[in-house]
Amino acid sequence: MLVLALFAGGPAFALERPIQSCAARLLPGENALQASANSARFDCSTRQNDLGPGDFAVRLRFDPVTASADDPLVLHTGSVWQDGETVHMLYADGSEAKLELTSQTTSRFLTLGAILEFPVPYRQAALSSILIETKGSANLRGLVIGPHLMTRSEAARSGVMFVSIYSAFAGLAVALLIYNLSLWRALRHRFQLHYSMMVAALIGYTFTSSGALLLALPTMANNDRLRVNYILLAFCALTGVRFVRTFFEREVREDWLRNAIMITGIAVMLSALAFAALAPWHIGILDRIYFLMMSALLVPIFPLLALAGYRRARHFPLFMLAWSTPLIIAVLRAAYGFNLVSYSVWLDNGNLLAMAIEAMFSALLVTARVREITQQRDHALAGEQSARELAAIDPLTGLLNRRSFIDQAIGLRSRQTLLLIDIDHFKVVNDRLGHEAGDRVLAAVAAAIDECRPPRSLAVRLGGEEFGVLIPRALADKKCAERLLDAVRSAAMPQGVTVTVSIGMSEGQVSSEDDWKRLYRLADAALYRAKSDGRDRACKATDFRHAA
Repeated sequence: MLVLALFAGGPAFALERPIQSCAARLLPGENALQASANSARFDCSTRQNDLGPGDFAVRLRFDPVTASADDPLVLHTGSVWQDGETVHMLYADGSEAKLELTSQTTSRFLTLGAILEFPVPYRQAALSSILIETKGSANLRGLVIGPHLMTRSEAARSGVMFVSIYSAFAGLAVALLIYNLSLWRALRHRFQLHYSMMVAALIGYTFTSSGALLLALPTMANNDRLRVNYILLAFCALTGVRFVRTFFEREVREDWLRNAIMITGIAVMLSALAFAALAPWHIGILDRIYFLMMSALLVPIFPLLALAGYRRARHFPLFMLAWSTPLIIAVLRAAYGFNLVSYSVWLDNGNLLAMAIEAMFSALLVTARVREITQQRDHALAGEQSARELAAIDPLTGLLNRRSFIDQAIGLRSRQTLLLIDIDHFKVVNDRLGHEAGDRVLAAVAAAIDECRPPRSLAVRLGGEEFGVLIPRALADKKCAERLLDAVRSAAMPQGVTVTVSIGMSEGQVSSEDDWKRLYRLADAALYRAKSDGRDRACKATDFRHAA
C-alpha cells in the first residue's frame, strides 16, 4: 500500500523545469565544446535513438536557473549503455564546471533507481545550459534520457522516496519468497515453486536495475551491470510465464502451449546471453533480437488465459485481477524496448508497481488455491479414514473385528480386564429361527454389549457368537459382568426369544502378543467354567483357579 501511495503521489522532484535535448554527432577528434560553436548542427526534433550509436554532444536547453549556495542544483539523468561522458555546466557569465565519468566510475554518481546524479557547482551567475559529451553510446533508448534539474533538497527527498520504495519492495519480496517456499515445502505443488522462482528472479533483477548492484560493487562497470540486467529480466519473464502455465495446468493441458513456452523461453535466455557476451558488437541488433524474443514469450500467455477463462478455471477472475498490472507493465516494457514509448523512471522501475498490486491479490489467490487443494486432500484423507474404519469394523455388529481389536489391544501398558462373552445355545437359536434371525440376535447382543461397556474400553466380535470386551482395570468394577448379563436378558430379540450369555473374565497385561494369548486362555477357561456351571452367568479366572 505504501508503494502504491508513493506511485500515486508521483516523484518528489516533479517541478516544472522544461528541458529540451538537442544532439549533434561528433566528428573524429572533435569534442562537445568544439561542436557547440555551430548551433545549427544540433538536431532538436529527431528522436535521439534514431541517430544510431557513436559519440555525440547533447545540449540541454532550459530557462536560466539561479540556485542558492545553501541549496544548489543537481542534474538527474537515466543510466544508459556508454563508455563514458563529460558533463559541462555552462553559466551566464561564461564560466564552466565539468564532471567526467566512465562506465567503470559510474558508481560515483549513481543513486537508487539507476539515476545518475550530477552536482551542479554553485555560481552567483545563473546556469544557462548543460552540454553533455557521450562516448561510445549504444543509443538504444536515447543519448541522455529523463533529464531533470532540481535542488539538492529536492534530490534528497527523491532519494528518501526511492529508499522507502525499494525497502518496502525488498520486505514484500522476501516475505513472499519465504511464504511460498514454505507452502511448497509443505504441499509440494509446482506452481508454488515457480512462483518462488519468479519472486527470487525479480529480487535479483530489481537489485541490478535499481543500481544497488553498482552501489554494492563500486568498481563494477555500469555496462556490465546492464549485461546482468538483460539476463535477469529474461529470467523474470520466463519464470513468470512458467508460473502462469503451472497455475492453470489442470485446466489447460495443451501440448502446443507447453512447447511454445519452452521454445520461446529457450530463445529468450539465449538472446539475453548473446547480448551479455557480445555487446557492444552489433548492440542494436542484439537488443532488437532480445526484445523480439521477449515479446514472443508473452504471446502464449494470451491463448493460455483465454483457454483458462473459456474452461472456467477456478479463481480465474482473481488471477486476472492480480496479474493484469504485471501483464500491462510487461507489454509497456516491450513497447519501450522497441522505442514505441518514451523513457520514464516509473516505467523503468515498473516491476515495483506490478509486484505491489500482484502481491496483494496473489496472497488471496494462492490462499484460495491452497484452500481448494487442502479441501481435496482432506476429502481424500476422510475417504481413506472411512475405508480404514470399515476394514476395522465387523459389518454385522458394528464392533471391532478380531484383527483390529488385537492391533489396538496389544501394547497397552496398564492392567486390563478381559470379558470373553459367548451366546448360550446359539446353534439352537439358528436352527429354530433361521440364520437371518440369528444374525439379528448377534446384532442385538452386540448392541447390548456396546451400550454397557465402560468408556475407553474395546468391544470386539471375535468370531461366530463369541464377543469380547477389554476394559482398563481402573474402570472395571465388580458389577460390569452383571450389568452386561442383565442387558442381554432384557434386550429385545426377534420373535420374542430369550437370549442369555456366559462370560469368562481374566486380568493381566497385554503389552505383548504372549500376554494377550495368556489373558485370552485364562478368560476362555473361565468361560468354559461358566457354561459348565449352568450358563447365563460370569466366572473369573481367579475363581476358577481357586476352585481347582
